[in-house]
Amino acid sequence: MGARAHLREEHLIWGIHPLQEALKACPQAIKEVIVETDRPGTRLEQIIGQAQKHAIPVNTLRAKSKTDFGIPDKFSQHERSQGIAARISIPYLTIDELLEKLNQVSGPPLLLALDSIQDPHNLGAIIRSAAAAGVNGIILPKDRSAQITGTVIKISAGSVFHMNICRVTNLVHSFKVLKEKGIWIFGATKDASRTIYDADLQVPACLVIGNEEKGLRHLVAENCDMIISIPMQGSLDSLNASVAAGIILFETVRQRNVRYR
Repeated sequence: MGARAHLREEHLIWGIHPLQEALKACPQAIKEVIVETDRPGTRLEQIIGQAQKHAIPVNTLRAKSKTDFGIPDKFSQHERSQGIAARISIPYLTIDELLEKLNQVSGPPLLLALDSIQDPHNLGAIIRSAAAAGVNGIILPKDRSAQITGTVIKISAGSVFHMNICRVTNLVHSFKVLKEKGIWIFGATKDASRTIYDADLQVPACLVIGNEEKGLRHLVAENCDMIISIPMQGSLDSLNASVAAGIILFETVRQRNVRYR
């Protein structure tokens, strides 16, 4: 997720697939691997072998108490742990470090900013969709927002480890920095008269998704270059935040594919 991050936080992650993705993308961030038994099956043995190649400590719960590891009592039932977990350091980029990453991008960059997303499951699903859409980075507010945790990593299917995650104290200030670099800010609301199909999303863009219940905060919306919506049919007037993010992201991808085809 990028070197020289200004802040690292340690979290417990669990499950075979997230650990495999972490080992592939950023093994240096893994502090230790923890297995529930000293007789692991074949799939766990493969992960243990990969960890040992990177000189990552591997411990079993029998060696120390769960309290020492900071592991929930019902480890085997915890979010489908599959009997394996790891303590990992989560690096966040600064806005300047994210901009440095964009210098390596060919074509117009695509960023995603999340304004007060609260549900970790939504955050994980959004990150997974963003990775699939080729998003170059995600911007999270430091306060009043879900952060990267073991649950988010699990729901993202390990996509977190392949994404530049930037955490900021002031989302509006970050928009000003992005605008100075020629990046357009597109805020998504359900009431905007201009739809995602009317907007030119082929330009360097940062798409902004709001809170699950309240949408974009007023000041955030005011500082967007354009407010766009997803046209709705039928009786429903809103979508889940992660679903809306996926629709807008892949409309952006569609427009760009048409342009560069």
